[in-house]
Amino acid sequence: MTTPPRYWTQEFVDALVAELNQNPKFQKTARSFRASVALRVLDTPDGLDATATYTIENGKVVNHTFETWKAGGEMRSIKFDKKKLLARTTASYGTWLKLDKGEINVAQALVSPDYKIEGSKLKIMRHIGVFTTMGDVAAGLPKSY
Repeated sequence: MTTPPRYWTQEFVDALVAELNQNPKFQKTARSFRASVALRVLDTPDGLDATATYTIENGKVVNHTFETWKAGGEMRSIKFDKKKLLARTTASYGTWLKLDKGEINVAQALVSPDYKIEGSKLKIMRHIGVFTTMGDVAAGLPKSY
């Protein structure tokens, strides 16, 4: 029996991408979606900030990256590039845990002062199903915290 990956690590992000690319609901929801999004976490248990970037085309994640920085440092000053990303979210590790465990939903996160989203709100709302399904798939994956 293998140990499940820890949340907000490279191994977890890789497992999420593998699951998204074989998940019929995600593929259907994202079938007309063509964009890159970045999800950022502040203050992981490892003392890091991290960014997971996903490029999605027609229901598949065609590229993804995972980068880490020392918490409180350089990542927090990187400007949002709307030419490269449709959206970028930033939240604390604690807020991501609440989302993952179903203690709050995406709509509640969006109005929380602990969850920052950058990008065209109109475009983001048009594709909210893609983001919600990504979160649902992530929540269903075996993981440790």
